[in-house]
Amino acid sequence: MAPRIRRPPATDSWGGAPLDIDRLRRLWKPRRDAYARALLYEPVRIRIHRALTWLEHAERCDPSRDLDARLVAQWVALNSLYGRWDARTGAPRGDRECLREFTDQILLHDHDGLVPAVLQAHAKLAVSLFEDRYLCRHFWEEPSAPRGRDRNRGPLHAAEMAKAQLREGRHGVVLARILDRVHFVRNQLVHGGSTYGPCAARRPCSIIS
Repeated sequence: MAPRIRRPPATDSWGGAPLDIDRLRRLWKPRRDAYARALLYEPVRIRIHRALTWLEHAERCDPSRDLDARLVAQWVALNSLYGRWDARTGAPRGDRECLREFTDQILLHDHDGLVPAVLQAHAKLAVSLFEDRYLCRHFWEEPSAPRGRDRNRGPLHAAEMAKAQLREGRHGVVLARILDRVHFVRNQLVHGGSTYGPCAARRPCSIIS
């Protein structure tokens, strides 16, 4: 029989988003210690430890100069949590598939409605990510492409869609679309699709991070 452990209350006094690294560590410590004493969830404890170290690094980045590094560090923290290994192929599973499964699990177990609460509290900020043309994939297509010629229609349509989805309570869809845009910027930075330093196309980094 598995040992019984004393679990902390289901709802923590988290105080709203965003949380700094010190508060995150304080919220996690009671669970971490209880699980460690009971020899439970070691892989999860390792993942969360890794994520917290990267978030700590992100906090140390100067937001006025190191937005790129800050965003990459924040994404690595997230990746520490959602990444999965495929034992059959001996390789990591697809990034988008793992992220989708992870966010589905977060929403499924979000009994306190924290994700909807954060999205509604920061609705204007969330919608602004859809209004930015630099976060639309078709902006980077060949200028002669049909969608590439009309570079403002895409963001306006995406923003109106996000507003409607928030009104309808489709928070999972909005979260997935936000993460898709963040992942797009992450790919540009990591795979050499952008120049180093401030530029117009980097404005979304200040919103995202």
